[in-house]
Amino acid sequence: MKVRLLRYTYKVAQQRFSFTQLRGCYNRCDMEIYQRVADFISRERLLEPGQQLIVGVSGGPDSLCLLDCLYRLGYQVLVAHLDHQLRPDSTEEARFVQQVAQSYGLESLVGRADIVGSSGSLEEKARFTRYRFLARSAKERGFHHIATGHTADDQVETILMHFLRGAGPSGLRGMLPLTRMDDWVGIPEAEGMILIRPLLEITRDQTQAHCAAIGLEPKEDMSNLDMSFTRNRLRHQLIPLLETYNPGIRRVLRRTGKVMAGEAELVAHLVTDRWASIIHSRGESVLALDVPLFLEQPVALQRALLREVIARLRPSLRDIGFEIIEDAIKFIAKSKRGNRLTIVGELEMLHCAEEVLLQDPGASIEFQHYPQLLSVKEETISVPGQFQLAYGWTLETASTQLASTTRAELMTETSGRVVAFDERSIGAPLSLRPLVPGDRIRLLGMEGRTKVSDLLVNHHIPKPARSRWPLVVSGDHVLWVVGLRMSHDARITEATQKVTVIRLKRPQGSDK
Repeated sequence: MKVRLLRYTYKVAQQRFSFTQLRGCYNRCDMEIYQRVADFISRERLLEPGQQLIVGVSGGPDSLCLLDCLYRLGYQVLVAHLDHQLRPDSTEEARFVQQVAQSYGLESLVGRADIVGSSGSLEEKARFTRYRFLARSAKERGFHHIATGHTADDQVETILMHFLRGAGPSGLRGMLPLTRMDDWVGIPEAEGMILIRPLLEITRDQTQAHCAAIGLEPKEDMSNLDMSFTRNRLRHQLIPLLETYNPGIRRVLRRTGKVMAGEAELVAHLVTDRWASIIHSRGESVLALDVPLFLEQPVALQRALLREVIARLRPSLRDIGFEIIEDAIKFIAKSKRGNRLTIVGELEMLHCAEEVLLQDPGASIEFQHYPQLLSVKEETISVPGQFQLAYGWTLETASTQLASTTRAELMTETSGRVVAFDERSIGAPLSLRPLVPGDRIRLLGMEGRTKVSDLLVNHHIPKPARSRWPLVVSGDHVLWVVGLRMSHDARITEATQKVTVIRLKRPQGSDK
């Protein structure tokens, strides 16, 4: 189809104008839309003057209006169109977009995709394929910005769709003017890309009127009338019905989106502020949640923290249901130590009393804040010497005569990180090993013997950390559950003359 641009547009096809110059050139057109788009771009800080960017153009009124506005406002535009090959006339639409680009003196890129037969909803597959094409096109040209023609009406439909699915503030805010695409799963080309939506305050009626005013005849996408698509049913059936209850429902929903955007921004700020104190890494694909601190937070922040944890462990998941989050919060608050819960995306929750771990099934859990053995093999401890534990923890040993000042210091030591054994009470060389079934210890100052496993439980040591907790032993006798309690049998007394001192040292730079 021949593209009918107004006769005076050839002037701006040869050069770029400032907005004042553009106004003079377009004295026969409604200039309001240019001003509104320019103001929106400036207010939301979407683009720098003269920015290079990819513009996704389908051939419909919204994307053609976007193309015209960005071109007239002086941006360096590269037109990109993806032919999904879902309709018989899709090839003609691709040719039409190329003709439009040519009429502006712009280069165009046309891609083709075959998504029929692959799994998933057709809407979602088409969306994913389209964004991957745009990201790849931008990366190939060294661009970092991608613009799409989503309008205020698209925003209304998105907010309503999220409402019907049961979304919270982050869903009810709708689409953002600017989205960083670094974490978009399945689109490696999206890293470093920025997606912008300059028409979010322009209605569909206004884009159609603008195209008519400048002489463009958009292609009508007949799939927009297909009622098997959820968005089309919202557009053509539900929203008109809601307008019989409130003629201003579109305005109301857009206002709701702005309110929710502010709420979501506040919650995101609080999540960032509290994250480091509540959430801790316990290895690859394992995050630990500090239960007491978590439960002190307002419920809205608890939900947001959990959503962020799940998003980091399962970035491909979308639309995590309300019930999933509520079940997880209930598990954190009321479950007993050792209980497990499988939630969305096969993620496991493991309750460890003071912590709840969220992890991949079978993930290797790291407890860098605890002393842990590098190996489960029993090894002899050299005296004097240094023994390396996992994650930078160390044991330093020394043998010394016990002076009166040292005796008082060691006998009053309560940190749990320094022990002194009367060497006369050590019947065999010292060695280091993990817990074995049946291990018992007579705790300093206590009668009778305690199971070492019970001692670890009473100190709220997570079960996965107990299997590599270091024990200092002499033969079959446990002398020290490292960092926790020592044996009464190896204590120093007034008669002690020579001692073996062992100090547990934290990794360099960690908290004391």
